[in-house]
Amino acid sequence: MKTTPLKPHADATLLNALEVTVRIGLFFDGTGNNRVNSQIGADCQAMSEVYANAHIKECGGRHSDPDSSYANDLTNIARLAALYRDQPRAHNAGDGLKVYRSIYISGVGTTSGGRDSRLSGQGFGRGTTGVVAKVSRSIKKIADVLATFRGDNPGCVIAALEFDVFGFSRGAASARHFANEVLKQAKGALDGVLDARNLPFVPDFSWSGGHVRLNVIGLFDTVAAVGGLSDLGNVRDSVNNRVNLFLPPGCAQQVLHLVAGDEHRRNFALNSVRPHWEKEIVLPGSHSDVGGGYQPQALERVALSRPLRSLVSADTPFDSTEAWLQAHAQLSGLNAQRWLDPDDDSARLGVECIERVGPRMRGMKTVVATVMLERRVFGHLSRIYLRLMHALACAQGVPFEAIVDSPATSLPPELRGIADRLIAFGQGEAPPLDEEDMTILYRRYIHCSAHWNNSFGSRDSLVGNLFVHAPGDNGRQAFMNVGQPGYPH
Repeated sequence: MKTTPLKPHADATLLNALEVTVRIGLFFDGTGNNRVNSQIGADCQAMSEVYANAHIKECGGRHSDPDSSYANDLTNIARLAALYRDQPRAHNAGDGLKVYRSIYISGVGTTSGGRDSRLSGQGFGRGTTGVVAKVSRSIKKIADVLATFRGDNPGCVIAALEFDVFGFSRGAASARHFANEVLKQAKGALDGVLDARNLPFVPDFSWSGGHVRLNVIGLFDTVAAVGGLSDLGNVRDSVNNRVNLFLPPGCAQQVLHLVAGDEHRRNFALNSVRPHWEKEIVLPGSHSDVGGGYQPQALERVALSRPLRSLVSADTPFDSTEAWLQAHAQLSGLNAQRWLDPDDDSARLGVECIERVGPRMRGMKTVVATVMLERRVFGHLSRIYLRLMHALACAQGVPFEAIVDSPATSLPPELRGIADRLIAFGQGEAPPLDEEDMTILYRRYIHCSAHWNNSFGSRDSLVGNLFVHAPGDNGRQAFMNVGQPGYPH
């Protein structure tokens, strides 16, 4: 679409043509999150329980993989997409005629009904399911939505196009990249869609006329982590391979960013919206405690220290090895009361080790030891942040329907007061939570996302050296909101 007015569609020449604002909500899900696959996984789980855990052919393979998108619960992005008003026919909203549409984009590294892309997609944020590819997918979906306007609204013309854009994790990176495609105007990917001659715009519809607008950008814990050739696949740096995250002042009506205050993984550097946007709110919880995706209840089993190894004679007691002694020293430095719920009979924190004897190790063995945390943990904390983002966005005029309590969105009694206090804090009306509230969250609701579990083989194996979820040496790294060459500032 050029900066000059488009050639008017025939409908636009009608004297009685009604001018309509089309407002579209875009929802980019998080890395490894896909609402279709979550539903398939839930259906398979339900069937296995009905049929006494019998093997069901349709639910084998990827559908039963505990580390896949099929094992995740719905995220806050999926839930917000369902709450966004979807009204394809124009109606009077009090400030003119409006059409509302909701568009959901599955998370980076996922394909609905297909296999996850573990390496290029989930590993590096690239390829056909990467950050940029998901933005391209959103452009196609916008084209599909706009193509239905004339049939749904005869005698009407599009006077303005507005976007509310939401994202989680790498989906938040996609949301920010999409915003930049809008800011690039006639040089952006959206221009080809809006230049289509079959769309009924008002005669003076143009980029320069401000007819395309970004309203609210709502983000859950932006983690771009794109690895490319230029940085040798490094997902920890600020180089993000064609992905533009910069949100300049005034680019939208408001930018909202909910940040995980208990995310410490070295591969999950935060892409902040500061210093240009003030509504960046640091909240208790790990990455998916904020954005969602954890199951309502799970057994968490994570190594809190890097596995240590000792090669000793086969008759050496394991608890006299250097690996065991060092792990035990690390255990003594941890605050067990922070993580262990006294009401959880499964909760334990201790040193765990394995002994391995190989065919080339006659008379010798390897002892591997680590500090292991095992406990029951609940996924309800993200439901508070669903409510917080919903409240903040609604205050900015985003057309969300009300959240109705259901088994999927309700809060247990002990979280209701905490929810009120957290939401008030997020709205700038209350101080942070006190120690008593935080103790409840750490013991039952905040997941320990940073750990030393080996990422290949058994989920809780101590053998291996690939630690994707390892903590950063100095906590979480954060990159500020800065411009990139060649993009609008």
